[in-house]
Amino acid sequence: MSELAPAVRRTLYQRGPLRRALLDTSVLTTDIIAATRRLAPSSFVAGARAGTVRCLIPLHVWEEVPRVLADRHHEGGRFDLGRALELWQTRYAPVLYVVDTVGLPMTPQAQVLAGRDASDVPMLLLAGVIAPVVIIGTDADLVDSGLAVADWVALRAALGDVGVTEGRMADLERQASVLANLTGHLVRAAVEQLSEPRKLAAAAVLGTAAGALYWRQRKRPRVPSQRQPVLPAVLEHASKRWAELSARHTRGEDLWRQAELGTPGDTLLHRVARTLVRSREPLTRTAIVERLGEAVPGAGHTGRMAAVLDVLTAHAMFVDVTGRGHWQVGRLGGR
Repeated sequence: MSELAPAVRRTLYQRGPLRRALLDTSVLTTDIIAATRRLAPSSFVAGARAGTVRCLIPLHVWEEVPRVLADRHHEGGRFDLGRALELWQTRYAPVLYVVDTVGLPMTPQAQVLAGRDASDVPMLLLAGVIAPVVIIGTDADLVDSGLAVADWVALRAALGDVGVTEGRMADLERQASVLANLTGHLVRAAVEQLSEPRKLAAAAVLGTAAGALYWRQRKRPRVPSQRQPVLPAVLEHASKRWAELSARHTRGEDLWRQAELGTPGDTLLHRVARTLVRSREPLTRTAIVERLGEAVPGAGHTGRMAAVLDVLTAHAMFVDVTGRGHWQVGRLGGR
C-alpha cells in the first residue's frame, strides 16, 4: 500500500496527506451544543475550513443530528435549540462530506456490530474502505469495535494543535512569498529604468562608497555599542517561537497518528476510495489511474480506465461533483 499510505510523517513544514475523520452523531451534537456557548468555531469546523482535516459522516448521521439535538433539548438539555440548529446548518453541515454507504463490503467488525446496534454499521463500513482513518465517537459499540477512540475531546484538541500551527505556518509562508515577490519586482523595476551608462555609473558609485567605508572602518575602529544588536534579538525570538509551534504541532500530530486505525484493503474499491478521500480536489479517472498505476487491473490504459469507471459507478459513496467526470467521496454539505 505504499502508494496510498502516508509516505512521510506530517511535520510543520511538510504537511503531507490530508487527515480524515469520521464523526458520529453523539460527538457532533455534543460539539454543537458546546458551540452555542462560545464564539470561536469548533476545531472540527475550523480544521475542515482550513484544509487540515476532511470530516466525513455516513448518511444516517446527517439525518440524525437535527433530531437528536431536538431530543436532547426536550429531555432537559439547557441550551438554545434554535441556536444549535442554526450552527448545524450554517457552520457544521457545509463542511461535512456526507457518504452513502449502500453496497460497501461487510467487515468483521461491522458484522459483530450488526448483532448489537445496526445503526452504527455504516460508520464501520465506510471506515473499512478508507482505512486507516480516525473514528471520533462516544458510542460504546463503536469504541468496543477497537476502531474508535473514546477520548474525542483529546482528539479535538489535537486537531486544534495541528490546525493552529499549520495555519500560522501557511500564513507566514504566504507573507514571505509576497514580500519576496514584491522586493524582486521593485528591484527589477528600478534596474530596468536605468540606461546602460547609468547602470555602470551606479555600480561605480556603490563600489567607491563601499571601499571608502571599508578604509574608514580600518583607520577608525568602531566603538562597541552598549545596545543589544537588533538582528540577533529578532532571530532569537523567532527561533523560540518556531520551537513552540513545532512542539505543539508534534504533540497534536502524535496523538492524531495514534488514532488512525484500521487495516488498508487491497481491492480496487479500497484503493480508489483511499485515493479520492486523501485528495484535496476531485479527481478524474485519468488522475486516479495515474496515481494507482499498475495496481489497476486491465489491459492497457483503456482497460484500466474502464475498471476504475466500473468501481466508481457501482458504489453510491463516489460522487461525480461536476457531472463531467470529477469524482470525490461523498457530497460536501449533503449536496
